[in-house]
Amino acid sequence: MRYFLLFLLIYISCNNLNKSQPLDTEIKVSKQEVEKNIAILRKCGFFADMITLSDQEVFDQLHSNRIAVYSKIFEKTYDPGMNLDEFELACLDNHKMIYIDLEADVCAENKVYKDVILMFSNISDGKFIPKNIKESWHSDSGPISVEFELDNEIINFNPKFSDDWLDQKVFEICRKQIEAKGLRIVECLGESEFGYGQAISFMKLTDSQQTILEKNYRYKFRE
Repeated sequence: MRYFLLFLLIYISCNNLNKSQPLDTEIKVSKQEVEKNIAILRKCGFFADMITLSDQEVFDQLHSNRIAVYSKIFEKTYDPGMNLDEFELACLDNHKMIYIDLEADVCAENKVYKDVILMFSNISDGKFIPKNIKESWHSDSGPISVEFELDNEIINFNPKFSDDWLDQKVFEICRKQIEAKGLRIVECLGESEFGYGQAISFMKLTDSQQTILEKNYRYKFRE
């Protein structure tokens, strides 16, 4: 349940991410443009679980999924629509990318480090399967210790306590383990070399897939 709640927060936070617009301005994206972006993202390996569907059918399925998620949040039928740009669409595929606010309500009760490790497992194509993940807090302000078992080895680290902010060391450790298995994980900075402010985004991309995103959306990446 905790992992599902964190997923919901990330799912919602991916909406309206264009930082160049005033906060009270909603960017309108036509259905035709959304379908065009779906087609481009599919060339980059997104929505692979819908490989047999047309772009229109992928649109309909994603819309249906969003209705289900938001209806669960609001405990009644709710249609959030599909007014999504290409990055917001990409956020819907949690087997392909991770987008998370670094101010992630980190505390002893929430076990956010454990959830982040599971997110990286989710994009690893089954190559990064951590077991017996343990996140221990010796007090409400640390010290913090995290460990998990991988391929019969114990991997452990000690994140620094910084109120409710994530220590980015967890990203480095997970990426290192996944890349050792032959998968490429890159940080997506969007159109700015400074990224998404206090949020961070990782995508599982080949070189050619990254090139497609760079050409179509002028995205910048950090490896």
